[in-house]
Amino acid sequence: MKTNKLAGSICALLLTALGASTAAAQTSTASILFTRTIHRAIDGAEGTQLYRVKPSGDNVAVLAPVTYGAIFYGSSWSPGGASVVYHGEAAQEGNPYYGSQLYVVNRQGGSPRQITTGDGPHTAPLWGPNGVIAFVSGNCLGTVRADGTQQHIVFCPPKASGQRTSYPLNLFHWTPSGNGLLIEASGDDGGLEPSIWFSTIYRVNVSTGSAVKLAGQVFENSYERTLDIAPDGQHGVYDGNPMRILDFATNTLTPLPTAGGDPLYSPDGRKIAFLKTETNHSPYWTNVYVIHPDGSHLRVLTNASPDVLSYTGIADWSSDSTRLLVDQVGDDRWLQIIDLRNNTLRNVANGAAEKHAWFHP
Repeated sequence: MKTNKLAGSICALLLTALGASTAAAQTSTASILFTRTIHRAIDGAEGTQLYRVKPSGDNVAVLAPVTYGAIFYGSSWSPGGASVVYHGEAAQEGNPYYGSQLYVVNRQGGSPRQITTGDGPHTAPLWGPNGVIAFVSGNCLGTVRADGTQQHIVFCPPKASGQRTSYPLNLFHWTPSGNGLLIEASGDDGGLEPSIWFSTIYRVNVSTGSAVKLAGQVFENSYERTLDIAPDGQHGVYDGNPMRILDFATNTLTPLPTAGGDPLYSPDGRKIAFLKTETNHSPYWTNVYVIHPDGSHLRVLTNASPDVLSYTGIADWSSDSTRLLVDQVGDDRWLQIIDLRNNTLRNVANGAAEKHAWFHP
């Protein structure tokens, strides 16, 4: 009896240790992508370098080394976190990043490999659950596999009635099946001073190219509007004064009780983070806010001042919707994490992050 109890206790301890080590291994792969602009003193040339870092700020590692004259944008993790896709471009012929193409690099770094070819620009890559990478090609949606095969154009949205100018698409969420993607096609009425902004949301089947229009809005006397789509795929939020919630089912807008920009839904869909400029005259400064989609629980998360010139972007949320990854510019560029649970803010790394920067195992 005692032997059986002892064996059972040892087994339980081993299972606990195994679970703890597995959890630790998963946590250890949590990483954030960011970039720095590198200056070469001898001739003033600039280039971008792509890094990853743990959310704690530890273990900064170079993924794509600087190539002077080249800029890196829009990095996105593979579903398992083993690789990263990004958009690289350079204006000068002879530069290995000449043009505007997509590249994949291992999370440990190494030699990036180009996965798109042909006339671009090929931008805004978003890695899907089935190994397919969606990207924007001009004003169309394209896809390619991580090994560079099966590159093709999937869908080119038509212009809305009265719309003359089309802007590059915005890519938001893959559907859980990995076959569908939510996108926005936008544009204006053309001319030197356009005054109408068009926004149309589609769900596109990347296997067949068929598209379903989910909603569409026309903003009169409006500048370019920024949209984010909720995780439920049924709602969106536009920036502006005021910000507005869009219900796809009824195609109606509901104003929020505040102005704001760069809105981003939390993964649980219960919060929207955004930026708000605190003054309408120079000097300008911007703070980070959060609000619930029903307009409640508005609160400011930062206390910027004219000495801290701006929070310039809401990059990402943690997977449990408790922390925010933001970009701050003052005397330097800093990537910061705001913890909503205890209202703390800390620097993570010197640099800047974009959407889809935070990988959670």
